[in-house]
Amino acid sequence: MNFKSLLLGAAAVASATGVQAADLPVAPEPVDYVRICDAYGARFYYIPGTETCLRVGGRVRADYRFHDFAGKGPNNWDAKTDESTRFRARAYVRLDARTQTEYGLLKTYLDLWFTSGSNAFNSTATEIWDAYVQLGGFTFGRTGSFFDHWTGENWGSQIGQGLDNRSTVLAYTAAFGNGLSASASLESNTGTRLPGLLTNAGASYAYGGHRIPAFVANLMVSQGWGSAQLSGMVRQTRSSTAVVDSVVGWAIAGDVALNLPMLGAGDTLGIRAAYASAASGYVDTRLTNDAVINAAGTSLDASTAWGIAAGITHNWTPTVSTSLTGTYSNQDTLLATADLKQWSVHGQVAWAPISGFVTGVEVEYLSQDFGGATADNDNLTATFRIQRTF
Repeated sequence: MNFKSLLLGAAAVASATGVQAADLPVAPEPVDYVRICDAYGARFYYIPGTETCLRVGGRVRADYRFHDFAGKGPNNWDAKTDESTRFRARAYVRLDARTQTEYGLLKTYLDLWFTSGSNAFNSTATEIWDAYVQLGGFTFGRTGSFFDHWTGENWGSQIGQGLDNRSTVLAYTAAFGNGLSASASLESNTGTRLPGLLTNAGASYAYGGHRIPAFVANLMVSQGWGSAQLSGMVRQTRSSTAVVDSVVGWAIAGDVALNLPMLGAGDTLGIRAAYASAASGYVDTRLTNDAVINAAGTSLDASTAWGIAAGITHNWTPTVSTSLTGTYSNQDTLLATADLKQWSVHGQVAWAPISGFVTGVEVEYLSQDFGGATADNDNLTATFRIQRTF
């Protein structure tokens, strides 16, 4: 009887233990939580399952523009067909991925723009502003030309400051320490072409193709006081007419971007000077031509251009700043009516009460003095902007 009771008790204990085991919670599968990556600055995180750090960002911007509303006629307010106001919205998507490798830092960067306007001015557009891969000192893809460095202090959203060229590049940068570096870059030959070549009678003429890319080189120093760069470019400029010989285009530039903490936190000053032959767009993208076909119709005569620019930004308070940029450029060609002297000034007041948010007003003025009987032109515009960067 005692043995039977012992067996029944053991069975009961085993049954109770089984029930309790079944009721125990099952251990969850391990979760690969997102890890912060602080090696490259704020807002980077590791892509789960990889050693690649990613930063996702963007911007939304709204511009309300009053275009060419004063000055010498005709302007954009003197006829019923004029588009005097231009409203525009733009969205930016920015991705920055970085991985340390045995060959150096591998970086991939994308800056994609989506634009929608209220009229024919940029009514709908998608633009790849940047799309490049960097490995070690090499850069492959679309980015700013290695010829450019300081590109102005203002938005320059309507008239533009004429100092920033985009290009598809194959470049190498060597760093020598203490902020000193040198770059050599093969760049798309067509990226800085102006609207067209000219005949000796002033008619527009098409560019030809090219056999070689543009070659750009620079020497740059970047330290606590700011940065400075010397740059040069050589390329081929050709006409589409078989009997017209090509001409060698070249340009040189020097610029400096200075930090001015003695005036205010974040204050900056930039200065630039450039000269070009058969490559006027490297001086100022608002100039009109690179070369003129001679009277015999057998060769190109290079147009020469030079220009200077300067700008300053001052922060009056942690949230209020002003910027001012001025430019002057001069183009001399074989055709007197195509000569051009132009200057511009850009003034801006901005308010940034919240991190990443800025609003402000910018006024721009451009004056163009053409040679010969070509009518001079001037343009006064104003832009009100709301912008959030995240």
